[in-house]
Amino acid sequence: MPAMFVDRSPGFMRHAPTLRLLGDFAVDPPALAPHGRKARALLARLVLADGPLARDRLSALLWSHRADSQAHASLRQCLVELKSWTRASPPLVRADRDTVAIDHGHVADDISLLRTACMAGDPDAALRWLPGEDIGLLADLDGVDEAWDDWLAVERARQGDSIVRDVLAMADRLLDAGDLDAALAVADRITRFDPCSEHAARLVMRARWQAGDSDGVRHAWQRIEDALGRGLDGTPSPESRALYRDLMAKRPTPTAFGVAGARSPATAKRMQKPAVRRIAALAVIVATLGLAGADAPRGGSSAAVPVTSVVRIEPIVSHGNGAPESRFADALAGDFARLAGAFGGGVRVLDGKTAGDEDDFIVRVSIERDGDALVSESRVVDALSGSILWSNRLSGAAGDVARLRERTAVSVAGIVDCALTLNGPDRKLAADADRRTLVFAICDADSRNSGARAGELLDQMAQRWPRDAAVLGQSALFRAKHIWEARDPVAQERQRQQAIRAARRALAVDPDNAPALVALSLTGRGELYMVDALPTLERALVLDPDLPAALMTNATGLFQAGFVNASVDPAMRAERADPTSIFKALAVVRRLAAAGRLREASGRLAEIEAIWPSHPELAEHRQRLAVEMGRREAAAIYAGASAEERQELQMLLLRQVADPGREAPEIAAVAEAEVKEAPPVAYQLAAHYARVGDMPKALAWLDRAPVRATDGQWSLLYWPSVAPLRREPRFFAKMARLGLVDYWRRHDRWPDFCHEPGLRYDCRTETVRLARAGRAVSGGNAASR
Repeated sequence: MPAMFVDRSPGFMRHAPTLRLLGDFAVDPPALAPHGRKARALLARLVLADGPLARDRLSALLWSHRADSQAHASLRQCLVELKSWTRASPPLVRADRDTVAIDHGHVADDISLLRTACMAGDPDAALRWLPGEDIGLLADLDGVDEAWDDWLAVERARQGDSIVRDVLAMADRLLDAGDLDAALAVADRITRFDPCSEHAARLVMRARWQAGDSDGVRHAWQRIEDALGRGLDGTPSPESRALYRDLMAKRPTPTAFGVAGARSPATAKRMQKPAVRRIAALAVIVATLGLAGADAPRGGSSAAVPVTSVVRIEPIVSHGNGAPESRFADALAGDFARLAGAFGGGVRVLDGKTAGDEDDFIVRVSIERDGDALVSESRVVDALSGSILWSNRLSGAAGDVARLRERTAVSVAGIVDCALTLNGPDRKLAADADRRTLVFAICDADSRNSGARAGELLDQMAQRWPRDAAVLGQSALFRAKHIWEARDPVAQERQRQQAIRAARRALAVDPDNAPALVALSLTGRGELYMVDALPTLERALVLDPDLPAALMTNATGLFQAGFVNASVDPAMRAERADPTSIFKALAVVRRLAAAGRLREASGRLAEIEAIWPSHPELAEHRQRLAVEMGRREAAAIYAGASAEERQELQMLLLRQVADPGREAPEIAAVAEAEVKEAPPVAYQLAAHYARVGDMPKALAWLDRAPVRATDGQWSLLYWPSVAPLRREPRFFAKMARLGLVDYWRRHDRWPDFCHEPGLRYDCRTETVRLARAGRAVSGGNAASR
């Protein structure tokens, strides 16, 4: 190993230039960083060498297609660009007639610093140099030269394996020595640097078990199982599976060095957060309802689940004596209990209608008949002041009590969960009456899709409590979610910068603020910003495995990356964590259908329609499923459309799916008009013609589809019915132009379709062929890196 730590002068290392090799190339101090990519590559190659390198070798590496004389001349010119290195005193780079070398005694690099820290058993120093995400060596220096790319691919694998091996060896030593916190910190970091490392996953499971954290063991297992499921390995090894099974079968007992008193202040702060975020206790009064056979539990409480906020649901008041009103009142308490369970909290049954000392707020629901309709009115009342914090009225047909009941339960549970979420990890409502009022006003505005008003109120809250990380994180997340609502690019950029600033403020207060990390993941640019955000989302999910926004965004990123099957589980977990959101529920429908699980998707859509019967998103999802399920389903949807709807492009396409042999000349005119207004529609048309078997038209529309400002519409091509198009090499070439092939190559993880039968190319081989042919492999995502 280079002897770079020879201390030749007092305070020497403070002034030594340091090269960053993991991730994008960088130099500290920045003034020493060369502008040319070849010069950067030359510095990186020199610092990774143990000694001088021959000029012939360097010129062949960086200018492989030039004649020897031209290549040597180019190397000389490159060294001129490095004059701040070659003319330093002493020279940092030395070049003689035959060789070039870097002075390892005066130049440092992050990989060597990391290895030295590992050998010294210094976890703090190791964590300083080990990236917290899955990034490659010299990530921004692909394409310098064909010979360089070949060398870099081998070097990335070699260095990555070596780093993981050295870091895990240190973590094993720390764990054996009893330094549980340091071992966990290092092992958790390496699982983000190399998510597919089973050694790291096993180390985390062992450390979590020793700390008495069985949830942590389970989460570590789920992470490695999911990571391997996205790649080629498929499932964890028998060794990892056996360890997980053995640990979960035994009751974990914290070791002497795993108790809270032995933790560092930073670790103790993290461990004070609840292991399960969604803890909401809905106190359901059923004793006075006479619920013979009702779903609600009777008596007792779940002592195993900590109660941080108490919500008292008073007996449902019925202003009528009819059977529908009675059925509504009887079953609604059971609905509240079910939703509270979905939030991860305990449900207690309390007698009486009078508020107790332990209550935070009270929910009152009344039901009355209005002609042929039933009307439910829900109120949330502050238990301290008696003031109404929120109210809502819903109506439905008297003959469909179940639908109104479900909508009422969802609306109340949604507002309660939103209010608790805005109060931080402990989900305990503040005693401050003004804050309570403001929280419910924000949640009400958001539930009514009044984004501007909710944003204003969040800003007020952040100004009043500027050090409240929960408020800052939720404010950042809210702003990030609304970036794309503004069609004006200037307004979008303004919203993006506001979200970034809010997220950074939140992370400055609490570096483990998961909502702020999710907000940052949503502020990227370029076509693949959701894909590139996956490492950040993984970090957020390590901190908060049940955060719905992180799970939902993770599912979207996985799907857009082509990991269709892997995207189903986080979508389902997001829906379970937030059962009050139709958008998360519909996302599960899409993920199931795209994975080919059409029967499940259809069943879930029917359940959603029962709760949100008139939601405008339902029609689009019925059409999506009909297209996938075949001619009969498509014909049924088309027959039920109005005369006006039948003139729209989506309905014209649906009609042709129902009857593929039918000529549809009007489609061409409508399609051209749609694409002129919104170019990404070309992806939908490419998918459509692949479904009906017209491959020439499918390929023609694919060629016309944009690679910038795509709105992610290329992910429509992952659906099962579009498989014929994916078999074509031109499809893979399009994915290369979008930047996806470069992503798959850099991460060595290949999408689901690479394993589909009938493919007319091999994904890895085609990647190499495109690169050698000079075709764009990373063009579509340049703006996001």
